[in-house]
Amino acid sequence: MTPPDTNLKKQKKRHKGPLIGMALGVTVAVLLLGWFISQTMMGTPEADQAPPEQAQDATGIPAEGSVSGPDDTGAPQIEEPDPALEEDPVPPAGD
Repeated sequence: MTPPDTNLKKQKKRHKGPLIGMALGVTVAVLLLGWFISQTMMGTPEADQAPPEQAQDATGIPAEGSVSGPDDTGAPQIEEPDPALEEDPVPPAGD
């Protein structure tokens, strides 16, 4: 089996454009990869970074009798009211 009649000058001319395109594509990919790696390794300067926002409690007004302390987990803690406060301020009529 013999190869088809090849004209090397003609094939060189036909393949010139695609080969240049592939070389440009690889060059662009290598440049983008280098830029990405440099950005990842260097990071951003501390002065350009905004401070993190404070998380705000979105639970609203605390329930009556709730207590917050240094070990507050965010869950409302109910405190039993004093029995002296539960007494009826008006004495019953008939005494």
